[in-house]
Amino acid sequence: MIQFSKMAMIATVAGLCVSATAGTIDLDYTGIVGGTGAGHARIDATTYLAGHMNHTITSGSRTGESFNTFCIELGEYAANGSATYDIIDLADAPNPGAYYGQARADAVSAIVANAYAMGWIDSQLQATDSGASDYLAKMGAIQAAIWEALGSTFDVNSSSTTAAVRTQYNALTNISSFDGNRRMIGLRAAVAAGQQDMLFIVPLPTGALAGLTLLGGIAGVRTVRRRR
Repeated sequence: MIQFSKMAMIATVAGLCVSATAGTIDLDYTGIVGGTGAGHARIDATTYLAGHMNHTITSGSRTGESFNTFCIELGEYAANGSATYDIIDLADAPNPGAYYGQARADAVSAIVANAYAMGWIDSQLQATDSGASDYLAKMGAIQAAIWEALGSTFDVNSSSTTAAVRTQYNALTNISSFDGNRRMIGLRAAVAAGQQDMLFIVPLPTGALAGLTLLGGIAGVRTVRRRR
């Protein structure tokens, strides 16, 4: 996420070998996919770059691997350099700040689950076709919808919002097709004070996945909770 010329962060994770009880992960933000060509979204009277943000894993067995993410926190900016993130329930994010709560967490889960059902992203929240001409617009639409679900105001019709993002956002949130009961399996938050928080997928044990189909990811296993 970038406030026009300023880098902020975005979030969601791809294919990490992290157990359902994982506590932390070290990540380095490396930039928004598409750079200044990423979609623009007018959020709370400010224009941001919205879309897939790239991070590199900097510790553990998958050091050096990268993944794209979506942002869940507008209050802080992304910075290069490795940082340690806690993996917690999305309802308990952000850090710092007032908890989002379960209703907003469910709304975000429904957004990414519907994007999955539409074939825009896979079960790890990675784009299914990053080479497509509408890739950046689709990722921008998902990001804008996530910010909106977390309480920000997305001015979809603003002249500052990229037209292609507007088109894809309207497709994603179409009242005739959007299913608010869908949930994404394993959806969590990766949070760190001083860094922007992000979405994160925690893989479930193989046995727990037996017999499940992702059909929008209708499931919800709560794991690591931040102490209150």
